[in-house]
Amino acid sequence: MIRIWREARTLWEFFHSRVFALGILAVICAFVIFKITSSMNAIYVIDGNQRSIAFTLESDPDKLVQNFAQTSDPAVQQTVFPGLSGAYGEMNSLRSLQVSVQADGQTIVYRPENGTTVAELLYANGISYDGNDLLSPDGEKPLEDGDEVILQRVEYEQYLEDEVIPYETVHKNSSLLQIGASRRIQEGEDGVRTYTYVQRTVDGVQEEVQLLGQKVTKQPVTETILIGSPTPISTLDFDLDVDENGKPMHYKKLLTNQVATGYSARPGAKTASGRYALPGHVAVNPNEIPYGSKLYIVSSDNHFVYGCAIAADTGTGLLSDIVDVDLFYETYAESVLNGRRIVDIYVLE
Repeated sequence: MIRIWREARTLWEFFHSRVFALGILAVICAFVIFKITSSMNAIYVIDGNQRSIAFTLESDPDKLVQNFAQTSDPAVQQTVFPGLSGAYGEMNSLRSLQVSVQADGQTIVYRPENGTTVAELLYANGISYDGNDLLSPDGEKPLEDGDEVILQRVEYEQYLEDEVIPYETVHKNSSLLQIGASRRIQEGEDGVRTYTYVQRTVDGVQEEVQLLGQKVTKQPVTETILIGSPTPISTLDFDLDVDENGKPMHYKKLLTNQVATGYSARPGAKTASGRYALPGHVAVNPNEIPYGSKLYIVSSDNHFVYGCAIAADTGTGLLSDIVDVDLFYETYAESVLNGRRIVDIYVLE
């Protein structure tokens, strides 16, 4: 009995000893630590460029978002938290950018998501532009916080301006008129030169004007005035030896009292012999005066001087001996002034 009592006493003293108390405390602490550790959740928080990790006993997704995503920053659009995977979860705060867009006379601030390009921002907000417009920064550039996007409307307007080209007046000496007399055979008419310009306008403000080209849209018509003179009509010159009356001293044959008329043709026309029709080339009867013959044609009184000529053409009147020679003139008006004249034809060779 004494032994039982003694053991009970010893046990009682042990339960009330410091060692027992420390042991119980250690067990309780170990249990608490185990419980907390097994219930702890690790949350990896991503906020823009900042990364952090937090530990919590909370497992409710909504409460976790409230606890770790509370912010007054207006740049944070939303927080994505799909939930815990075991004791681990990743929480991503999606941040927006603050950029301004200046276009069409107004400036508006937008908050696009990070990674949005300039073009995507404009398209998303119904702001269209074309290849003529000026956009800064470039449309493909990813936006950064604080960017200022400037869109300038550029238009090109093409227009024409006419410039008058004054006509020239030519005084032409001719033996078709009496010496000292004058006659206008061609009215002068101003021409037109058209310039094409393009006007560049940026946001309604006119800037540079560029000349694209010019073109003569109407050729001027030269005014031609004949002045009576003994000057030969033909521009050919055979370097003849002439007497005091200006008549050739050396020739093969002289045909007097010949009927001469006048004619003209379009520029570039050719004669029956293949030569070009121009002053100095005359039409004859080739049976009497062969093609290529060199001639000198003048009136007997020297009042009319056609001058040096080459037999180059023919016609019905010539072959029928109605006309002896048809003199070519540069203009129809001069051929009309020739009328019907009596001339001498010197056949030089």
